Amino acid sequence: MGVEALSKIGVKQVLARLGAPYSVVPADDHIVDRYSGVVPDILLDVWRSAGFSGYSDGAFWLCNPDEWQPAVDDWLHGLELPFDDEWVPFTRTALGSVSLWGRRTGRSLSFYPHNGFVIPNDRSEMMDTEYSRCAQILVGANPDPAKTDFDGDDGKRMFRRLCKRLGKVDSSTMYGCVPAVGLGGSFTPKGMQIVKAVDHVRFLSTVTPRHVMNWKF
Repeated sequence: MGVEALSKIGVKQVLARLGAPYSVVPADDHIVDRYSGVVPDILLDVWRSAGFSGYSDGAFWLCNPDEWQPAVDDWLHGLELPFDDEWVPFTRTALGSVSLWGRRTGRSLSFYPHNGFVIPNDRSEMMDTEYSRCAQILVGANPDPAKTDFDGDDGKRMFRRLCKRLGKVDSSTMYGCVPAVGLGGSFTPKGMQIVKAVDHVRFLSTVTPRHVMNWKF
């Protein structure tokens, strides 16, 4: 099977896994084209087909890499990671966690601003074929609540409670602690507000202790 055919099949699988979009945000061609050769062709085709849209009532988003790169740069600045790469943000959640694609190492890094966890996972051994690169995107573009929602300080899942209390987020917003946890805030629905997503994640990089967690999953 040719690379182009494989990518088209993979895009259909990704779109099927994402389901019906909650909010449709088209992707400009000039943004998509800029990442040709940096991310897999399947991700470029997903962006062309689905844009930077939201899913699962806004719990999960395909994020605009240009818009989110400043937040990535802030969160990774000065960190001692086990490997280096050129990382591109490609998904984010309503609670601000971001997944990154590494040009050499694949779906290799994620960070969680609410607790400061930065999780590297070198997948360079999965970069030798188009099939394995497609498989990584298929796994990463997954709005599974087990991966997009988190327990609050009270031990209960946050997203649905936040939707009920605050309303739903859009492509530019997220649920964030105000004040931030690092400033004494509470990671519970009562301690959260709807905030500008990129600005808030960038701010959290200045007040949240960052921890590189060498977990494998």
